[in-house]
Amino acid sequence: MDSDFHPDDLDRVISESERSLRALAGALDDLGTVTGQGESRGGAVTARVDADGRLGDLRLSARASRMELDELTEEIVQAVRAAQDDQARRLAETVPPPSYGGLSAESITRRFQDLQDDFSRQMNDRLAGLEAIRRRALSDD
Repeated sequence: MDSDFHPDDLDRVISESERSLRALAGALDDLGTVTGQGESRGGAVTARVDADGRLGDLRLSARASRMELDELTEEIVQAVRAAQDDQARRLAETVPPPSYGGLSAESITRRFQDLQDDFSRQMNDRLAGLEAIRRRALSDD
């Protein structure tokens, strides 16, 4: 087993995991309210998308009425994509990153494997000791 392992590490990881789960549960409640807003590069179109990324509102400026159809179409696509990008960014900010108590996932996996190996070794030693006691008891009879 790693010599740098301390039982407090496991307690810390469990505590951090519980905090992360509580934060995640709170964030999940907020996901249904996260919307996004965007504007076309030319500023002629603004869009809003709902929590599912569907278009909820589209506004055209007076300038949009003077645009060629292809140009207006491109402005609309830009505004909707900007709104969807904004909504995705806000979603990412809402969900907290995982926390492992300052330890990497690989380190935690290695430590748990070390604990399991050490436990197995100790159990085998104890079983061997019990078997030796049983044999002595049988030979004394």
